[in-house]
Amino acid sequence: MSEGEAGRASADDLALEYLRRLDEETMTLAWGPGKTFEDRRRIVAAALIFSRKFEERMARNPPESLDDADFGRFLMGLMNAAISEFAASEGLDPADATAFLGEVETRDLIFELSDVLDRAIEDPETPLNEHLRNAVEDRQHKAIWSRHWSGGHRG
Repeated sequence: MSEGEAGRASADDLALEYLRRLDEETMTLAWGPGKTFEDRRRIVAAALIFSRKFEERMARNPPESLDDADFGRFLMGLMNAAISEFAASEGLDPADATAFLGEVETRDLIFELSDVLDRAIEDPETPLNEHLRNAVEDRQHKAIWSRHWSGGHRG
């Protein structure tokens, strides 16, 4: 087994382990009823890659500031690195990986799960299932307030 194949097997094992910690109801709530097992596995795998790439880049070359232009360049570099690694690990053409990761809904799910995985590492006593459910509830809460304020209601 080559080093690349070993790395992919390890990443696949980790993605599958995280999926085993989630129940069907939570995954459907978080990602919708139309996601196949392979879609779910890819969301988890992409979130793991994104989290690792983010940590690596923050440690090695953090953005100089959080202004829009500087942070935007940081994020673009981060996404390009994540897409390249995702394509290689999934055996995908880079264009197919870009299409999967660039789709807005999928990208948002990956970012959300990346944050959930970080929370699960910080708070290992709380089951991953509960962390993901909390993120979905927070998403719904934010949407309610967004609709409230965008509708001109102030009070």
